[in-house]
Amino acid sequence: MNRNPYSRYYVPGPSPWPFFVGISANGLAVGLILWLHRSPSYLLMGMSISCMMLSTLSWWRDLIREGDMGFYTRFVIKSFRDGVALFILSEVMFFFSFFWAFFHNALSPSCELGMRWPPPGIRTPNPSSTSLFETGLLISSGLFVTQAHKSMRLKDYDVGPFIGLLMTILCGGVFFLVQVREYYWNSYSIADSVYGSVFYLLTGFHGAHVVVGTVWLMVSLVRLWRGEFSSQRHFGFEACIWYWHFVDVVWVSLWFVVYVWFGGWLYMWWFKMWDGDIYSFKYPDLKPSWYAYIQEEHCPSWYKVPDWLKS
Repeated sequence: MNRNPYSRYYVPGPSPWPFFVGISANGLAVGLILWLHRSPSYLLMGMSISCMMLSTLSWWRDLIREGDMGFYTRFVIKSFRDGVALFILSEVMFFFSFFWAFFHNALSPSCELGMRWPPPGIRTPNPSSTSLFETGLLISSGLFVTQAHKSMRLKDYDVGPFIGLLMTILCGGVFFLVQVREYYWNSYSIADSVYGSVFYLLTGFHGAHVVVGTVWLMVSLVRLWRGEFSSQRHFGFEACIWYWHFVDVVWVSLWFVVYVWFGGWLYMWWFKMWDGDIYSFKYPDLKPSWYAYIQEEHCPSWYKVPDWLKS
């Protein structure tokens, strides 16, 4: 590892770790496909996971050593900041595509969905139960990790950052376990209409990001314990905080949109508050439902489809 003294940037030498990470990622993908086809290869999955862990740990070790040797100038750190910002932006667009699919079906349900959202037969989860607890966990974790960052900037390397990181890691681990429990008790699966598909894609990928963020926090905790961070030199920890706040914001948006709003609970609360009188007309025997589709026998004449159009 040599750095040109006349260059502002450091160009690393050849490394075998990207190759091994790519091979192990390919093995994990093949193992996942085999598992989905109910013919899992535990040997392939075990070898791929082991290779992935050893390769990533070795890669991180080399990166930390390069930083300790002074190869990362302020220009290199700036490129790191730009790279992490673009990475988080790509993650925003990733979740934007799933939210787009959700809104596309929720705002204008097709006839295949019974022109209702949630589709008939789907019992949506209560937003004031498990999901509210998960929301509190992630908001609390954001406060803890912010406090850890503030303590580090104040040169408190003994108590504040350790407690903040430990509490954040604990919140992330509990969140993942609670989400697995929620999946176990849900009354619908990923195969139950587009609602089930989009719900599990959104929450599942968010759970995967929580796991990645928790691992990143654990690595930052080990580096903090080894004394590799200071008040002026801790970009690895700062990038982890950016990522974790992104995970928090995505979950709060997901909870409000998927669980509260289009889960039907917000509309049910509004319906009960006005005792069903939320239209320009009122039907006393209309049951509370979040969608504004009126039963055929209660429809006014102007709402019905003309007979000449039906033929």
